[in-house]
Amino acid sequence: MCAKTVIMAVLALLFCRGAEAQDVIPDVRLEVTVQQREEGKLERGLHLLELSCWSRQCSLASVSLNQCGESGQGKPAFFPRLQRSSTAEGNLSVQKIGDTLIVKETGSDIGGDYVNNFRFEYEPATKGALATRLIGFSGGFVKDSAILKKVLTVEYVPLPKRNQVVSLDCGALLPGVDRQ
Repeated sequence: MCAKTVIMAVLALLFCRGAEAQDVIPDVRLEVTVQQREEGKLERGLHLLELSCWSRQCSLASVSLNQCGESGQGKPAFFPRLQRSSTAEGNLSVQKIGDTLIVKETGSDIGGDYVNNFRFEYEPATKGALATRLIGFSGGFVKDSAILKKVLTVEYVPLPKRNQVVSLDCGALLPGVDRQ
């Protein structure tokens, strides 16, 4: 009877360790460019997302491009915006389900609080290598806008090819040194 108990305990321990290993966040660097669709309309702005995970810690960086507006210099331009979140900072959570990373980013800005939700489906890398091939993506956000006084729901639509050349609608307004 005692030997059966020991064998069952060993099997349970091995099974639990195997299940834990499947849920471990892999080392990845996954990139995708998305556009926002709101109320059926696809916006012209582009948002380059990069999800990086290393040793079970993750960060998400976003660079916004092509959101053209008045530049104050007589022609339209966009100011590239960089946003960052991480599991270490507590504003990003990442869960692995199969070969998909479920990502939740929270924050607030001048317009209100927001929650971004993403699904990054990737091709697993060989043991010890970094996974970089993104094979599926979906995402969106919900924002309670204090300015518009309504809740906004936006879908992120990925560009259709792995790499592509995209012409921007206006130039970039970039900072430099303010010399007198």
